[in-house]
Amino acid sequence: RYGRYIYHILNLLMTTLDFKIQGAEKISDDDNYIYVFWHQKLFFPTVGFKYLKNKAALVSPSKDGEILATVLEKYGYEAIRGSSNDRNIQSLILMIKKLKKGYNLGLAADGPQGPIFRTKPGIIFMAMKTGKKIVPIGGAFKHKYIFQKAWDKFHFPYPFTRAAVVVGDPLTVPPDADLKTYSQRIDQEINRVDDRAEALLNSPSAG
Repeated sequence: RYGRYIYHILNLLMTTLDFKIQGAEKISDDDNYIYVFWHQKLFFPTVGFKYLKNKAALVSPSKDGEILATVLEKYGYEAIRGSSNDRNIQSLILMIKKLKKGYNLGLAADGPQGPIFRTKPGIIFMAMKTGKKIVPIGGAFKHKYIFQKAWDKFHFPYPFTRAAVVVGDPLTVPPDADLKTYSQRIDQEINRVDDRAEALLNSPSAG
């Protein structure tokens, strides 16, 4: 029930936002990808990827995850319950199967419960096993509410504010990649596109 309410609130909120998107041309319609972002910016892929076909997302098995799963399903996602931790074998197998079937995956790299801004190695493992590229997604709001008590310091936009989304360069992970090294590289790439999104909002052309 709460998930349905949140879905309608998000739709209404989206009609008030002034969105700027950069880098979408880097994505090929003929391929599928692993899209990664910080849990703090979960708003962007939740509502911003609604036109993307064949998409799935990893959602925590918690009660909060149940609400998020309802919202995501309303936006056309298939919700996979679990964690991107490399020890959660069942979730990894399900996501690898989805990737091989042509699904796009949306994953909070540091989700579902942190630590904040640290990419889970399971994401690298999936890219190694499927050959699918990892695409970092950055986002920023000009005016927002920050949930200071939440582990991720979640960002939620105020109505009628400006927003920016930046799509980073798709990254290929070799089959013999070092999990720790590439996890740190994804950290850097997500931070880079987040910084670009902030800069985009503050540029003179942003208005």
